[in-house]
Amino acid sequence: MSYALYLLGSAGISTESRYDLVQLEQGWTVSRGDDSFKTDSLSKTSVGVMNKGDFVTITSTLPSDGITPATIEFRSILSTVDIKIDGQPYYSYGQELAEKGKMMPKIMHFVKLPDDYRGKTIEITMTAQENNAFSGISPILFGNYNDIVRNLVEKDRIALVIGIFLTTLGFILLILAPFFVLSKRKDFSIGFEGLLSIFMGAYILSYNDILWYLSDKAEFYTFIEYFSLFSLPMAILGFIVSARQVIARKFLIGFFILNTAFAIFTTLMHIFNIIHICHFVQYLHALAIVEGVVIIPTLIVRFVKNTKSDDIFIQKNYSTYMLLLGLILFMGCSVVDIIKFNILKFGSIGEATARINFMTVGAFIFIICLILNYFFHSIEYIHEISVQQRLEGLAYTDALTGLSNRARCEQALANLKDDYTIISIDLDYLKYTNDNYGHFAGDKLLSGFSDILKESFADAHIVGRMGGDEFIAILPYINEEKCLKDLKNMQDLMSEKSAKESPMRYSASYGYATSKDEKVQPGPTAQNVYLLADARMYSMKKKHHNQSLGRLYDDLLKAMGKKSEGGDSDE
Repeated sequence: MSYALYLLGSAGISTESRYDLVQLEQGWTVSRGDDSFKTDSLSKTSVGVMNKGDFVTITSTLPSDGITPATIEFRSILSTVDIKIDGQPYYSYGQELAEKGKMMPKIMHFVKLPDDYRGKTIEITMTAQENNAFSGISPILFGNYNDIVRNLVEKDRIALVIGIFLTTLGFILLILAPFFVLSKRKDFSIGFEGLLSIFMGAYILSYNDILWYLSDKAEFYTFIEYFSLFSLPMAILGFIVSARQVIARKFLIGFFILNTAFAIFTTLMHIFNIIHICHFVQYLHALAIVEGVVIIPTLIVRFVKNTKSDDIFIQKNYSTYMLLLGLILFMGCSVVDIIKFNILKFGSIGEATARINFMTVGAFIFIICLILNYFFHSIEYIHEISVQQRLEGLAYTDALTGLSNRARCEQALANLKDDYTIISIDLDYLKYTNDNYGHFAGDKLLSGFSDILKESFADAHIVGRMGGDEFIAILPYINEEKCLKDLKNMQDLMSEKSAKESPMRYSASYGYATSKDEKVQPGPTAQNVYLLADARMYSMKKKHHNQSLGRLYDDLLKAMGKKSEGGDSDE
């Protein structure tokens, strides 16, 4: 990234001009009111802060030899412009807007000179239409129109690339935002990150006059410059609040609402031409300073607290660190440009040559940090959810069988809606196995039976152990044919497992009922459906009871036979 910025800022990839470009710096006479003086460097001349109605006139002689056709380029800030050549009106801008009371834009003027311009006197008058409109005079470039435009683009290459990158990235994030908002996480932060990227990109493009190459509506992109600047704090706070990475979140929500109201209020005041949006800059600066003093320490406290915490859910996360780093770098770069701007505007030079190079690079780094923040935060969120699921698994899982325990099954029954089928299952021979082969064999019988249930009811909403030898399967549909097929599969698996693990015998009694069963109408409840399934299971269990007695009789005969054989050998 550093190499890319260096390459964009170097002169090595610039195109040579077809004609020489001349910055008309010397030989100008500057007049403001009754004061008039000559200056050796026009762009370093301060005329004091110009308020509404104040005007400044600069006069000089155009070059005697040069190119044809020739163009001069300069920038005016919140003021009308009138140009005379040899005392005759030649160019005028902004009078119609001023008569309507509209805000005068910041605009780049490209004035094509007459063919016989050589040696003639040019007089440029700029009249401020707002208080604190400007205090310096823009450099005036003389040369071929195409060469001037190319020079300006090359000079603003970094701002152009970063501005386009940020706005494009912002729109991509906004397109993705609804998917994250509608997801299980209900994540709004990526939407605010998209807005933040767009506002930063728009501010960089408009402040550096790059939007001029896309549109000649100077009043529109001047408004965009102020609107995007005023919306930046709202987007930053929205991201921080929605990302849930700070303490005192309710306090910051108040700041977010305040900044949103500020952006909306200033926009409406400007749209309805009540108060021009440029008059609110000082209030924005004051609000931003207060919020910066509050937010950054809050992030630092959260980061330090997380780093020292032993809580399994609070990770020593990098996401807050990246957010903190990005904010500090962005605010630091912005403060440098703000201080530089105010020194130029209220100093001896004027702000006409002020740029926002530090803020441009800071904005780019900030967005990169936000992207890293989002990825780290997502990783931490996934890890936290994984830990929660593991703990919930311990709380709601039967340790022996790995099935859901009674608490989880009762919770599932309480939340059942729409159509469903409940199967009540009772494992046969558990007590007999425990009494005759020991509890280890009984545990093995339970574990093996749970594997059979998992395989038989793979699409069940839940398969659980209600306690002892009682099990339950909840199917999120009513399909008797499929239900019977699953039960048949369970019986086949039990027969197969019994043959392989003799003398263990896998057998179960079961009954099923649905939410549409006539015996639980009208207004069936999950508890009533379960009781009906349980009653049907006991009907089958009675039949199996006789088989169990037969199994007991057979086993007793075998045991007596072995004992008799053992006695004969002793004799």
